[in-house]
Amino acid sequence: MSGPFILLWLLMESILTVVFHFLNTRVFSKKEDDQNGLTLIAVLKGIMERLLLILGLMNGYPHVITAFAALKIGTRINDKEHKISNDYFLIGNLISLLAALAFVLILQTQD
Repeated sequence: MSGPFILLWLLMESILTVVFHFLNTRVFSKKEDDQNGLTLIAVLKGIMERLLLILGLMNGYPHVITAFAALKIGTRINDKEHKISNDYFLIGNLISLLAALAFVLILQTQD
């Protein structure tokens, strides 16, 4: 991986961490039964998801978006123990997908 790739990726991840923290603390109120906390595992999971999307899109596999959606839906089935807001779930995934697409488009225009 080249230097610009890594620097751009680190910048994107830093911005997304701030955006998700803002959404988590300001937009979606915490209730006692809500599990919306921005934990280290949640941040790492988001980074892995975006890397999957970026690498798939950069290598000409747009189907990775479908696989990503299927995995996300599959993890939500019958998860009564850890309920999160559908809005929080949808907005978070859309932001991740848009960030990955923007990252790939920026890199492609630099070539």
